[in-house]
Amino acid sequence: MKLKRAVSALLCALLAASCCACGIQKINAGTGSAGAYNSGGTLKPDVPAENGGVMRLPAEEEKPETSASLLLTGEPEITQIPAETPAAPKPAESRTDLEDGAGKTAEEPAKPEPQPEPDPIPEPEQEPEPELISEYRTGGTGSEVPEDSLAPFGAFAWSLSNGKYGYDFPSKNRAGESTLSEMYSFPTSRFEDSNKPPDADNWFFGPSTYDEATGQVSYGWDRWPSTQETLRKYGAIYRGDTARKVIYLTFDCGYEYGATELILDALRDKNAPGTFFLTGPFVRGESGLFDNDYMTNLVRRMLDEGHIVGNHTNTHPEMTSLTVDEAIEEMRQVERDYKDRFPDAPDMVYFRPPRGAVNEWLLRLEAKLGYRTVLWSCAYYDYDVDNQWEYGDALDLLKSHLHPGCVYLLHAESFTNAAILPAFIDWVRAQGYAIEPICAIE
Repeated sequence: MKLKRAVSALLCALLAASCCACGIQKINAGTGSAGAYNSGGTLKPDVPAENGGVMRLPAEEEKPETSASLLLTGEPEITQIPAETPAAPKPAESRTDLEDGAGKTAEEPAKPEPQPEPDPIPEPEQEPEPELISEYRTGGTGSEVPEDSLAPFGAFAWSLSNGKYGYDFPSKNRAGESTLSEMYSFPTSRFEDSNKPPDADNWFFGPSTYDEATGQVSYGWDRWPSTQETLRKYGAIYRGDTARKVIYLTFDCGYEYGATELILDALRDKNAPGTFFLTGPFVRGESGLFDNDYMTNLVRRMLDEGHIVGNHTNTHPEMTSLTVDEAIEEMRQVERDYKDRFPDAPDMVYFRPPRGAVNEWLLRLEAKLGYRTVLWSCAYYDYDVDNQWEYGDALDLLKSHLHPGCVYLLHAESFTNAAILPAFIDWVRAQGYAIEPICAIE
C-alpha cells in the first residue's frame, strides 16, 4: 500500500513537471488566481509542494520593468533599445598616409609661394591748422599829401595781424591852428551844385547801380567836378579808391539804443574794420537807456577790437550855421572828454559833419584843426528807430549801390543794420570786394 502511494506521488510529480514544461499553468483552488507576479512583474507558475501545497517556482527569466501606463492599459511591453553610442571619430590622417589609386603615397601639395606683404596704407596727412590772417599793408605815413593840398595828413599804414587791425596814427597836425583867425572872414558859400536856399545845405551823393549778375557798375549823375576838386583840396573823403574793388564801413553814433553792441559783434566775427563817429554824450557815456559802464565798454571795444574812432561833434548841430568859435568848441569838447575817459586812445583825426551839412568853409576849418572830413557815397534812411526797414529791403538796397571805393554810412541806432551786417559783409566779399579801414584812402 505504501509502495502504491509512493508510485502515485511520483507520477503526480512527473505530471506536474511535464505540465510546467509544456507551459500549462495550474489555477489555485478557490482563488482563480493564475499565480503571483515575481518582483519583475512576471507571473510565476504554481507547482504542488510535497505537503500538498502550491510551490511557486522562479520565473525562467526576469524581464525589465514596464511603465505603469503600459501596465494599466494592457498595452504590450515595449523593450527600449538603448541608443548606440556613436563611434569616436577617427583621427585625421596626414596626407602622407593617404594612397592614390596606384597604391602610392600621394605627394603633399606644394605650398603656395609666400606673397609679398602689401604696402602699408599711408595714414592721411593731417592738414596743418589754418593760420590766422596776418598781413600788413602800407597806406602811407600820413605825411604824403599832394603839394597843392591843404589836407592835414594823407593815408597812413594799417596792419592786420592775428585777426586784429592796427594803425600807425600820425601825430595830430596842429600847424593850421596858427592861422585860424582867417576863418572869421572866409566865405561860407555853398558848393555850386548844392541845394539852394531855403533847402538845407546837406550832403548828397551821386547814385550808382550794381548789377550782381555781371558785376558791372553804372553811374548816374554825380557831384560836379568843382565840388569834388574842393573835397580833394582839403583831403575830404567822398569815395575811396575807385580803381580797386574795395569798400569802407562807417557808423555814426549819436544815441544808443542797444544795437551798437551787435554791430561790434558782427565786425568782430567777420573780421572787418569799421570807423565809428561819436558825439559828446556817447563819449561821456550819457544815455537814458544804459548806464555809464555799458556805454564806456562800447567805446573800449571799438578801440580794443581794431576800429577807428572819429569826431561827430558835441551836440550834433549843423556846423555850417555856427560861428568859428562855436564850431571849434564843438570839436574840442569831444576831444577833451575822449582823452579824459580813454587816455590811451590815439587822437581823433577824422570828422563827420552832422546831417551832412558841409561847405568849403567847414572843410577848411576842420583841416586847420587837424581833421580830414569823411562824407559818404551810400546811405539810406536808417536812423529812425520807430520806422526801421525790413531786413530784406535794407540788405538789397545796400547791395544795389555797391561800387569801387564806396564809403557806406550806417547809423548805429539801427537794429536792422546790426541784423543785416554779417550777411552784407559775406556778400561783399563774395563779389570780390575787400573791406578796408578809411585810413587807407589817399
